[in-house]
Amino acid sequence: MERHISEIDRNMKTEKAESGELVFRSAKDPAFGIYGSDALGEKGFCRLTERERALLRPVNDGEAWLGEHSAGIGLRFETDSSRIFVRVALRSKFDMTNMTQIGQCGADLFVWDERMGAECLHEVARFGFDADRYEVPLGHFEGKERQMRRCRICLPLYMIVDSFEIGLDANAVVRPIAFSDGTRYGIYGTSITQGCSASHPGMAYSNLLSAALDAEVLNFGFSGSAFMEREMAEILGSRSLDVLIVDTEPNAGTDLCLMERAEEFLKTFWEKSPDTAVVLYSRVLFALDLYDEERARLHERYNVFLKQLAAAWRRRNKAAFFADGTHIFPGNFTIYTADGVHPNDAGMMAIAADYARTLARIRKNLAAREKCL
Repeated sequence: MERHISEIDRNMKTEKAESGELVFRSAKDPAFGIYGSDALGEKGFCRLTERERALLRPVNDGEAWLGEHSAGIGLRFETDSSRIFVRVALRSKFDMTNMTQIGQCGADLFVWDERMGAECLHEVARFGFDADRYEVPLGHFEGKERQMRRCRICLPLYMIVDSFEIGLDANAVVRPIAFSDGTRYGIYGTSITQGCSASHPGMAYSNLLSAALDAEVLNFGFSGSAFMEREMAEILGSRSLDVLIVDTEPNAGTDLCLMERAEEFLKTFWEKSPDTAVVLYSRVLFALDLYDEERARLHERYNVFLKQLAAAWRRRNKAAFFADGTHIFPGNFTIYTADGVHPNDAGMMAIAADYARTLARIRKNLAAREKCL
């Protein structure tokens, strides 16, 4: 007789709980402190506006479609509610082979814990594999002392979200939490940036970085589609970013595309946003670097190219920097990936930590530059 693991291990069961007497509100309600996108004034939880997607569609339909995914969008709020539910409607169902359902379609809740001195994972959204909507509990504080708790919820990484609602006690207090650092970062990259193979949304490295810096980080990761078109440079240049990280080698660097487009991409971006600092990252190492000699040589070539490109733009008085991603995964770099390419949670943590170190170095550089002007 066929059996299911949940019959043996109750921790594997999908959660069923009653949300009666809770009041549900859209995650876009200002009380929930939504962040991570400039397109939230439109329908859904998209990273690109409808106009921007239309601009991209003729040149890169993949970026246009993925711009509707909610990667990097999150909520920061405090509440004294004894329960926190999410009610979510997805455009489609779980269908990826190298991601968990929770990472692709789910959500997670982090709560500040004084004992740990950190935001700690509290719960993830668990629901049936064939579902395109779910209503599940994320916050479990029944029977606890009524007090304000600092919460962060991360939205799905690889899914179009049609609606996302938060359910709280009817008499609950809720208010947004602002970032302590007003610096605004953007990351333009590939599936790795979008969060592919993170076990749950909060483990995507853009979300880890945002939490570490206590600053807004906009995720412009476009799976298999980051090819540095002029149109994308214009879109990114229209954002009010203090720093843009460009980490596109895993897509644009599989041939000579990156070499051919990078100069025009940067020129277009800086025409729109002349004072934004740009960090050009070379990619992390992949398992294929051990057996595909041509790709390994191309990566070495791009390491040199990106370093020289950043230096050339600095000579033109632009805040351009290079960061070498080759050494982000120490030792046996293959174990930091889920499939030889896409980082597992350990890989995501390593990338976020390296980005944070690089950004700290760049902030010092920019401060010294300001003194000289």
